[in-house]
Amino acid sequence: MNNITRKVFLLLLVGLFAMWTTSAQPFGADGVTWVNSSRYNTSGTPQQLGAQAGNVTQVTINGTAVTTSWQGFYGNITGNIILADAQGNNFYDWNISSPSGEVYASRSSTVTWATINCSTTANITTEEAALGQAATDPDSVTNTFAATNHPSFLVGSRNMTGCKTTKAYATGGVQGTGYWQILLNDNANTVYTTVLDETPESGFNDLVWDFQLLVGENGKPGNEAATQYYFYVELQ
Repeated sequence: MNNITRKVFLLLLVGLFAMWTTSAQPFGADGVTWVNSSRYNTSGTPQQLGAQAGNVTQVTINGTAVTTSWQGFYGNITGNIILADAQGNNFYDWNISSPSGEVYASRSSTVTWATINCSTTANITTEEAALGQAATDPDSVTNTFAATNHPSFLVGSRNMTGCKTTKAYATGGVQGTGYWQILLNDNANTVYTTVLDETPESGFNDLVWDFQLLVGENGKPGNEAATQYYFYVELQ
């Protein structure tokens, strides 16, 4: 191989390597296994007060209603980084013991990652309509994803920063340092996103999870059927 041919060959290798490294993007999860599901029981024993003729009594009543707009997913991530051919034959692989990256969920199985970006006000209005919400609802998308202070992260080669965000609760029913929830959109579909922490903290139920993910679900009367979500991951 002469010098000119060698240089051309090397340039082709560099070009292919650049193409592979810059085209990395989230991929459909290989497996999503249901473990269990539960919900808050609102049919507790009613409280009682005595009533006496002639009295007027001031009372303070506290009640809890279950949201009809949101579903929570939580759990752990396992995976490998592989070097394999198109038939899935591994040339080599590396176990990911402490995964970092993101978990995504969308009602679309064909998210266009090349156009992914922060959800706009128009995107949020569309999502609220899909969930049967008004922006003024206490648990609307607008009132839930009210911050923009999440840590920046890459989706493929696209940097996400300043998107609408919130945090799922950590132990003690408060927002901790992680479990970030970020609202993305590919110009057609809402993509609910959470960033994996390399050292996750105790989650909402005092157990440590790799992720907690909040997704929208229209459970208003007449829409009780389960909503199907497709899960994607981007591991590092």
